[in-house]
Amino acid sequence: MIENLRKYSGLMIVIFVILFISFFFLDSRSTRNLSSGRAMFKIAGRTYNDKEYNNLGTAPFQLAYGLAGRGDFGLIQFAMGISAEATGKDDGPEKFFIGRMILREAKQEFGVFPGEEEISAYLQTLRAFAGPDGKFSAETYRNFIEKGMGRLGLTERDLRELASDFLAYKKINSIVGSGLSVDRDAIARNLALQNQQITGELAKLELSPYEDKIQPTEEDIKKYWDGVSDSFTTEPRRKFTYIVVTPDMPADVKIDDAHESIADAAASDEVKKAAAKKKEEEKAKHAAELASQRRTKQLETDSLVADFLDKLVDQTGSGFEDLAKANKWDVKTSEFFPKSAAPKDLDIDLRASSRGGKAVDQLFLIHETSDPISKISEAIAIGENQWIVARLDGEEKSRAKTYEEARADARAQYISEKAAEAMKAAANDDISRIKILLAAGKSFAEAAKEVGIPPAKSFTAITSTYRPEGATEPQNLFEASRNIDPGSLAEVITESDRAFILYVAKREVVKAADAAAKIDSEVATRTTENETVAFTSWITSRTDAAKVEELYKR
Repeated sequence: MIENLRKYSGLMIVIFVILFISFFFLDSRSTRNLSSGRAMFKIAGRTYNDKEYNNLGTAPFQLAYGLAGRGDFGLIQFAMGISAEATGKDDGPEKFFIGRMILREAKQEFGVFPGEEEISAYLQTLRAFAGPDGKFSAETYRNFIEKGMGRLGLTERDLRELASDFLAYKKINSIVGSGLSVDRDAIARNLALQNQQITGELAKLELSPYEDKIQPTEEDIKKYWDGVSDSFTTEPRRKFTYIVVTPDMPADVKIDDAHESIADAAASDEVKKAAAKKKEEEKAKHAAELASQRRTKQLETDSLVADFLDKLVDQTGSGFEDLAKANKWDVKTSEFFPKSAAPKDLDIDLRASSRGGKAVDQLFLIHETSDPISKISEAIAIGENQWIVARLDGEEKSRAKTYEEARADARAQYISEKAAEAMKAAANDDISRIKILLAAGKSFAEAAKEVGIPPAKSFTAITSTYRPEGATEPQNLFEASRNIDPGSLAEVITESDRAFILYVAKREVVKAADAAAKIDSEVATRTTENETVAFTSWITSRTDAAKVEELYKR
């Protein structure tokens, strides 16, 4: 556990903490399920129990997430690739387990069995196992196996089997998609279109004037709501007991510069320089000591949080309040609340998360099962140096709103939809009139003014990398322009609260010096995409044929 890191010193502590702390505090609650031998799934006629599900599904899935946090994305991409029809992290482990069992059958069918040397070579490329010099470190690897994976109930053999399945997945992916060809000429034409410089003009219609004209009756709103009532639901609401743990950091005591005395002022330049150097050295020493003290406090807090979670596991989730109070941590209990209106200390950004989000997002991912531990969150890193640990105390599921609850939203949505229809119809009518005026020799700006549209805006030589101005230009300006003949109008561009009429004056293809290399790269990318699409279709059909039964739901 984390407390064992105390026997290491200096740089090794820093390295191990960076590697393991983030890994330990992954969402490991789902790996703590009691292994009772309970039947979980039936796949292609074979039954799998909860121990097999944990060792081959849930725990490896969490391991893949942990490695992705260290910058190794191959295994999580593999997990997503075989998780047919997974909708997110909630059902990801189940779909991953099912896909992995089907993949293992395919390994036999295709005769794909990565060798031990190939597996070792792949593992040695992972950043998680690199030492300070960036190269593979046997010591880092061994510590990861013994400490990091032990929390998930996995061994080195499990890691090597996961790597073997990943390597087999890559080979089978290529085999399944090998018959799909890529049209190089079509790619070349598309890249040529991407390498254009386009000049033109825009006219904009706002939605608000059309909304102001729509005043629905109560009958209109009720009739509209009857057709879309299923889309109006309440937010799920949850209640938590939680702690916010903050290290008791030593204060930064400022070293005040003493006023210069008469003797100091009369001293030689050499003496003054020596005195200034001594002060700077004292300040640097003080800063280093303070940083060291704060690192020690942080490690102590991290260790306490890890111990707290371990004790909760040992006590099957009971004693949350008592264990927290033993550490002198304040325990808070919220009222029921939706994710969109979380208490202030739960509505805080995650610390060092590549995916972003807030603490409350993680809390609403908790999936309660028969295991009491499933109600306990992982340790969630927030702020500069804090942790949140929470227990789910209750949940009010989402439900359909009554008409009274949904009326205001239904009225607003009705007005928005009807206004959008009216705005688009008006824009199409304006386009028809502008076309006639253009044919008569008018400029686009003159034609737009004549039909009553606000002054047009020009754009010049934009390319595929151009970033439109959000207030005055549509987000898809280049894409909407790229196939329009010069001197012509595009179809109406509609966005949520406005519409644009687009006129293309000139399109010029600019030949890139590395065009051939870009075509080769695009062909390779499309080939990989085709293989992935083919593999996804293949594993989905195999999953359907396996007639998967979720026995734990019975």
